[in-house]
Amino acid sequence: MSARNYTNDGGEFQSPALDRLVRSLSSLPGLGRKSATRIALHLIAQKASSEELLVAAAEAAEKVTNCSNCGAITEPDPCRICCSERRDPTQLCIVASPVDVLPFEKAGFFSGRYFVLGGLLSPLDGVRAGDLPFDRLAERVNRDGVTEVILALDASVEGETTALYLQRLLDGRNIKMTRLAIGIPVGGALAYTDEVTLQRAFQGRRSF
Repeated sequence: MSARNYTNDGGEFQSPALDRLVRSLSSLPGLGRKSATRIALHLIAQKASSEELLVAAAEAAEKVTNCSNCGAITEPDPCRICCSERRDPTQLCIVASPVDVLPFEKAGFFSGRYFVLGGLLSPLDGVRAGDLPFDRLAERVNRDGVTEVILALDASVEGETTALYLQRLLDGRNIKMTRLAIGIPVGGALAYTDEVTLQRAFQGRRSF
């Protein structure tokens, strides 16, 4: 099927249902209207793929959650990382988003555990300390006897602000604080950093 089956000369959809589908798809991160239109037309043409996608989306919405201990994406709660006896509970890697855990796990060089903040401090966007789980982080540090905190935050103003807040929060404890160093570009998003760059940054982390 082609777009001309559904649009007129002015480019507006003659099908309200298709228009709603395109608007819904284009609201997803990284999808503009053109990409959303191509996907929508493919789903209409390939009904089996469309049905499978709906089933998968419904199943994910029902089963996928965030670990109540670390905040990572998981189905079992607590997640397998928090439950694994092979992971070092004294080494805690702090990230901003659940998706930031994925490149570490894909690379496979980190044997500690994680804590997901769920965001970064950004007063301009209305994100303040009370909006992030810093109290739960402090409890986690005490409970697990954490000896090293690795700050794996985006190289941005918000990431730097959050790192400085964490430094003050954990000051006075017998904890080594390190940050990712070489390889992460300023303004770069951690979630989209390749494994080699991430590993070099991890190995070259410095005291904070």
